[in-house]
Amino acid sequence: MPQLLGQVGHVMQREMQIISDALRRNDVELVHGLASFVDPHTVRVETGTGQRLLTADHILLAVGTRPSQPPGMAPDGHTVITSDDILTLPQLPRTMAVVGAGVIGIEYASMFAALGVHVTVIDQRPRPLEFLDQEMGDALLHQLRNSDVLFRCGDAVEHIDMVQTPQRQGLIRLASGKYLVADVIVCAAGRVGATEALHLAAPHRLGRA
Repeated sequence: MPQLLGQVGHVMQREMQIISDALRRNDVELVHGLASFVDPHTVRVETGTGQRLLTADHILLAVGTRPSQPPGMAPDGHTVITSDDILTLPQLPRTMAVVGAGVIGIEYASMFAALGVHVTVIDQRPRPLEFLDQEMGDALLHQLRNSDVLFRCGDAVEHIDMVQTPQRQGLIRLASGKYLVADVIVCAAGRVGATEALHLAAPHRLGRA
């Protein structure tokens, strides 16, 4: 895991440098801080040294997303994690349950299976990646099953309990009544816009007034 994280850190640093250089070459000012709307044309930014107000005729939102939390799952950052917490794992788990068979869930299932982790994918839909051409999807699933990835499709997580066996693990109770145990449980059931801190009601309310 340290080798993997070291390589990830190297790639991230390189990409950040490329983006920073592109912004600087095009005279784009970068302000670091937490932004929120004051009115339809004003954004307040909380920086490390205080506040700054930025105004513009048009404001483009491109704040990215955060993982959504399925019912019955409460990430704790250790045993139950989100896809954003993957890079905080101190070591590779022996077993992993991935809740969600969309693009993100299948990506992580594939990656960790290639590293020798026993992975189980859980999704209430009848088949993973339903948007794929069926022949392509079947070929992908065949490759994943050859890597010992197990699929529990048509089922959902009802509740997760923590157990010591002897190490801390997650005991997953499925809607079908079955139980699974995993060292790490990854919530990968979609993402939602990361807009909570922007106070979007303020520009909407003032703009309508």
